[in-house]
Amino acid sequence: MNDYSISALVLQDVVKGGKSLDKCLEKQTPIVSQICFGSLRNYFLYSKIIEKLLRKPINKKHSDLFNLLIAGLYSLDNLKKPAHACVNESVEAGSFLGKSWAKNLINAVLRNYLRKKTVLTEAAKQASLEAETNHPEWLVSLMKKDWENWRYVVDANNKKGPMTLRINQQRITRLDYQKMLEATQIQSKKGLFCEGALTLDEARNVDMLPGFAEGLVSVQDEGAQIAVSFMNLSPGLKILDACAAPGGKTCHILETYPDSDLVSVDKSGERLRLLHNNLKRLSLNAKILNSDLEDFEPKQKFDRILLDAPCSATGVIRRHPDIKLLRKPDDIGKLAIQQEKLIEHSFNLLAEGGELLYVTCSVLKMENDSVVKKFISENSDAEIKKINLSNISGKLKFSRTELGVQLFPTPEYHDGFYYSSILRKPK
Repeated sequence: MNDYSISALVLQDVVKGGKSLDKCLEKQTPIVSQICFGSLRNYFLYSKIIEKLLRKPINKKHSDLFNLLIAGLYSLDNLKKPAHACVNESVEAGSFLGKSWAKNLINAVLRNYLRKKTVLTEAAKQASLEAETNHPEWLVSLMKKDWENWRYVVDANNKKGPMTLRINQQRITRLDYQKMLEATQIQSKKGLFCEGALTLDEARNVDMLPGFAEGLVSVQDEGAQIAVSFMNLSPGLKILDACAAPGGKTCHILETYPDSDLVSVDKSGERLRLLHNNLKRLSLNAKILNSDLEDFEPKQKFDRILLDAPCSATGVIRRHPDIKLLRKPDDIGKLAIQQEKLIEHSFNLLAEGGELLYVTCSVLKMENDSVVKKFISENSDAEIKKINLSNISGKLKFSRTELGVQLFPTPEYHDGFYYSSILRKPK
């Protein structure tokens, strides 16, 4: 097996098998990861180009061959190796996949692409909205309906997201940690709006980050870091992180207010292990419960609740390009129904005068304002608390919606997140 045949099989597991890219790439090499991430970011465009290069469609039983061609086109465009090497290794990969009969086809498709790339690319984009945007048409339609800047969103989705750190300010200042990075030849810039955020000029393995194992720093997108600012926290509050794993926001709350009485709930035992590991690394403590949120019935109400609800993840596509192929049109309505149930149950756990912060990493109104609006209309003791953006609005790529705030994925900075703050009125 070589990098191309392995990449083709990974893509096959995602596209045909419906598996998560992250899961498929466990224990794979960096070059395989690069090929697979890049191939999925460009999957719709490359698919249309391959269709134009083939005399007849590839039989579905040979879809691994089709995915090998996708990987080959991406490699020709992006890998730092000679074009002839990419072609030869792709041809060799056909044999590893048991398709020696396809060597001439692989060679012809890739070499014709090299000769006609500009014309083929333009023709594919003009003929297909999916090829033009590298998104499924149904998803583009939803984005167009919701946002005038939908092209900005899809373009940002197709770019690689940056690596952003959250500095543990209980242990070290951002400036001092930045100096530690510089001492190890790692360059960074301060975040747009979060005091503890640093964005690296180039992504690194966490093992290369000074003090990571000792809990000086964590990896967390700045769009997620802002949650703590929106929760209106103060010392000594009783807080629930309702869908907590893998624990980025739980840990951030405790780093900011160590004396918080914090309970973290999640139904995934596997993901909760990550939360335990993060707490241990950061020397933090929280009450952790492995439970479905709808089965969680505590004796006391909470002053603050963070509900980071399961969603379509359409705001983090640039980090998970497989979403564009794995997510289906009817998933959005199903997710909205689940979100409505979770927000209803979470609100029932909130004390009078308490605040619930509803969060998704979606850019679709069906999962965001629409869910909150339905809940508010059915609960007279619930009202929207306007999120204060006075300190950040000049820097943040966002839209203030009817009931919350929508962050959009932004090249070089934050991912796409939705926030809405709901107050339980005192009687």
